Amino acid sequence: MTTQLDNQISLIPTLLTIQEYEKNITENPTEVTNYWYLGLALLLEGREEEAQITWMTPFLEFGEDESAEWLQQLTEILLTAAQENEVNSNYQLAWAIRQHIKGFVPDNINNFIKIIDLNIDLNIEDIETNINELIELIFQLTETPIFDEKLLFQVIEKLVQPDPVNPRPFIDKLVAVFIPYLLTSKTIIQLLTEKAEVYYRFSNYHLSIYFLKVALQLKPNNLDFIRKLIPPLQTLGGDYLQESINWGKQYLTLSQEPIDQIVGTHYLAGSLLTSCQSWEESVEAYQKHKLSLSNLLVNQTESESLIQLLAMGPILLYMEDNPSENRLLRNGLATLCQQLVWKSFPENVNTYQKRFNSLRPSLSERPLRIGYLSECFRTHSVGFLAWWLLKYHNRQEFDIYLYSLRENAHDLQQQAYKREFGDHFHQECISMVAMADKINQDKIDILVDLDSLTSYGNCAILALKPAPIQVSWLGYDATGFPTVDYFIADNYVLPESAQDYYTEKIWRLPQNYIGIDGFAVGTPTISRESLDIPENGIIYFSSQTGLKRNPDNIRLQMQIIKQVPNSYFLLKSYRANHQDLENFINPIAEAAGVDLNRLRFLPTAPTDMEHRANLAIADIVLDTYPYNGATTTLETLWMGIPIVTRVGEQFAARNSYTMMMNVGVTEGIAWSDEEYVEWGVRLGKDEKLRQEIVWKLRKSRQTSPLWNGKKFAREMENAYQQMWEIYIDSK
Repeated sequence: MTTQLDNQISLIPTLLTIQEYEKNITENPTEVTNYWYLGLALLLEGREEEAQITWMTPFLEFGEDESAEWLQQLTEILLTAAQENEVNSNYQLAWAIRQHIKGFVPDNINNFIKIIDLNIDLNIEDIETNINELIELIFQLTETPIFDEKLLFQVIEKLVQPDPVNPRPFIDKLVAVFIPYLLTSKTIIQLLTEKAEVYYRFSNYHLSIYFLKVALQLKPNNLDFIRKLIPPLQTLGGDYLQESINWGKQYLTLSQEPIDQIVGTHYLAGSLLTSCQSWEESVEAYQKHKLSLSNLLVNQTESESLIQLLAMGPILLYMEDNPSENRLLRNGLATLCQQLVWKSFPENVNTYQKRFNSLRPSLSERPLRIGYLSECFRTHSVGFLAWWLLKYHNRQEFDIYLYSLRENAHDLQQQAYKREFGDHFHQECISMVAMADKINQDKIDILVDLDSLTSYGNCAILALKPAPIQVSWLGYDATGFPTVDYFIADNYVLPESAQDYYTEKIWRLPQNYIGIDGFAVGTPTISRESLDIPENGIIYFSSQTGLKRNPDNIRLQMQIIKQVPNSYFLLKSYRANHQDLENFINPIAEAAGVDLNRLRFLPTAPTDMEHRANLAIADIVLDTYPYNGATTTLETLWMGIPIVTRVGEQFAARNSYTMMMNVGVTEGIAWSDEEYVEWGVRLGKDEKLRQEIVWKLRKSRQTSPLWNGKKFAREMENAYQQMWEIYIDSK
């Protein structure tokens, strides 16, 4: 019978049995390699003390003339044995062998690091002791240490993972002791940034931040590192927003080139707005951002750094409703970026274009292939809203492929997508070119972008144009790339004049540009009693990201509260700190003469279902402008709550308008600031009118196309077929 010991011994090709080595030593006592292998065989059998005695025998009995050579020979044999056991996952045995190597060569840094690595895997408790010993060893060295950088950061990675927010002190000491020896490394920076990008794409923002901060210890003023650091800080929100503001300011201070100024003002304005901090600073950053964009287009800059600006421009939508001007800025920027992408990857682009030329004869043999591209096939508003279309697609007439640019193994919505689409669900968390190649290899006919300017990756792939027809739907506004053919809209969400400032052809669906079956609702966690609001009080509600809040809109809301007796205003902002939101709102309320006791500031609900349940406390929801609610408006209408919205010109300022029209409610639609206040006051004072709207909204659940995901899927499929017919006819 073959034993585990036999398997372990067989890992070493030259290893014989203990008896054979003992016989060899008896016959030739001066052949030292027999002692090395006998000791190893004894160690593998668990006879450590005998192994040590065996290894020491040649040094004690045959003199010291060749001891250095013997020691090197012995450690090489032991190292080979340790490595082969590691390959075969025999970690406990590998750890034991490396402990003996450490005894023979205590200054072998790589062996020391690997012991710590195995300590972590085996959950051996003396990790900190070993790390302190390694730190002491480094301090005592008189020469530059030689070590495996990847192995070092593999260990650091494992040590940090359990709590990257508050890493244990000895981890920081370990990093610090090696920093001087990493400063001249040509590969370590790439290693760190790759790790940071991977963790960001896998939604592990704390680890992404950790590795970028290590990189910044090596190169403190590196703009590329700071640029990569700000997005995960913004995504985490809360206290991290202040840190993102500080880094944004540092980025701008260090920036010399116009492109860097655009990047810096984009991030700084975004962080300031999201955190609900200084409006004056937000406006200043925005004005610099817009001016820098304008100057860039006037000068027709062709720098390779343009690639950083692929997804720039969304901040324009939050700050002003001026699409005839701002869309042209985005279109011009998108054109410059797309030209750079094509110059950078000509072979890929040519490969894609060749496929397009051979489409006509092959398509009749198979269904139309539709690819959906997004970072949001997960717990996210886009991931939820897209689910209904994808679920109801006719799989006999359409082959559906999903291309995900963000992975979260623990996300329930993402797991649902994976189960639903199986081998047609593809993920690529680093290389956008690799994903574009995959889309081309899958012979996608129509590629549908769900994220628009929220995603750098989407923009890069759209610019490469891996599909003959490319469409933007659902996310932000259109990207403006010449490579995108259509922008999905309806008859309300964009005015008739909008085509004048879109490069994409606006494809208007017959009723609404979105359709879902509804929302799941949880159990409420707030009540009038818990908020100290009387039963007969009128509750206004506003739940939006800080990006959508501005003093002008808030002043209008305060006018409404002031004019409606016994009214209260509940506010919360996603990602913003509770106190920062209060500090932002209160001065505006006081200036408007509103008693602060009528305001209530709520924390972000831990789940979407709880958020929707808590919405039921509201009598009226007050929408934001110039960027309306989208998913939040859908949730409001589904919960049967009247809403007041200010309609503008840009796509972002007409979301609530189109949704309200599609559920048959016009009460609350305002075309001016004055109307916004009038509707807000009227709905607050007129209980009967509110009840009529509630009845309409409840009835709409059975009748409105907004709440019919299957019908919407048929309309989108009709649009795809028509787009394809137009494309084929044009060939």
